[in-house]
Amino acid sequence: MYKSIFYCCILVMSMLLTATGYATPLTSSDLLSGFNAIILGNATTIADIEGAAIIGGNFSGATLYLNPRNIMLPTTFNALNVYGSTYGNHMNMNNGGNAYVGGTAGATINFNGGGSYIATSPSMSITSIYSELVATSQYLSQLTANSYLPTPGNNEVITATPDANGVAIFNITTNDLRLIPSYRIAANSATTVIFNVSGSTLDFIANYQGDDSLFDHIVWNFFEATNLEFETLLGGSVLAPNASVQNHNQIDGTLVANSWTGQGELHEYAFDGALPTPTPRQPTVTPEPNVFVLFACGLLLIGLWRLWSVRRNSAAGAKD
Repeated sequence: MYKSIFYCCILVMSMLLTATGYATPLTSSDLLSGFNAIILGNATTIADIEGAAIIGGNFSGATLYLNPRNIMLPTTFNALNVYGSTYGNHMNMNNGGNAYVGGTAGATINFNGGGSYIATSPSMSITSIYSELVATSQYLSQLTANSYLPTPGNNEVITATPDANGVAIFNITTNDLRLIPSYRIAANSATTVIFNVSGSTLDFIANYQGDDSLFDHIVWNFFEATNLEFETLLGGSVLAPNASVQNHNQIDGTLVANSWTGQGELHEYAFDGALPTPTPRQPTVTPEPNVFVLFACGLLLIGLWRLWSVRRNSAAGAKD
């Protein structure tokens, strides 16, 4: 009888082990297309974030939205994902979005549309998110340029010359950007435009003269930046995982930064291009339990314990 219970326990343990599945971590393309703000440390803003946000540290915000442009959230993530604590004034969560706060929920969130706090943390750690984005930023910075800036001047046209895959690469400096008074970008059939920008600091004051049709296909890769300030509108996703960023005007795209002080809105132009990636790519898997199998295993263990108790009591009664 005890041998049978032993084998049953072995079976249960096997079920518990196989109950652990594996969730593939998000790639940089997933992150840029799924979130409007990815701040790896602390963030504070007085302006709207129009899409979902990941905050690795502490957060004080204003108004956030769920799916304003029908962008679907990655699985296990919420409209607001704060790995640290919230503080400051009340925040508004619109369109029924949920919020995860890993630390102390010090700021009240007004859930408009049926959202709530979620206790379960996202499936990808902030350390893994940081590593993924830094690796992508460094990889992109090593790509060979196929497109070049024109001579600086008013209303200059920055024309992409994409490769056969539709990818245009500009390798420029922060000083190049300082020299631009006003500009627009001509896609020239490019489906992805990457500006690799070297240099540690920038105060961006150039005036954009075009429309927003290309914003969801642009990545500004500030791979060396430690301090960025945007005085004027910038269209496209900003990839600056090691930089402190401050914006006084809107950023029309995803903002990736180490820390952020926001005075301008973030508008959701989810990245819809194709980021070049090294191959083969082998991301580290993250264990994710199968809740239903674990529950079934728990019931089986309870049943085995009760069976053992009944047989033990019966045996004791027989001896008496």
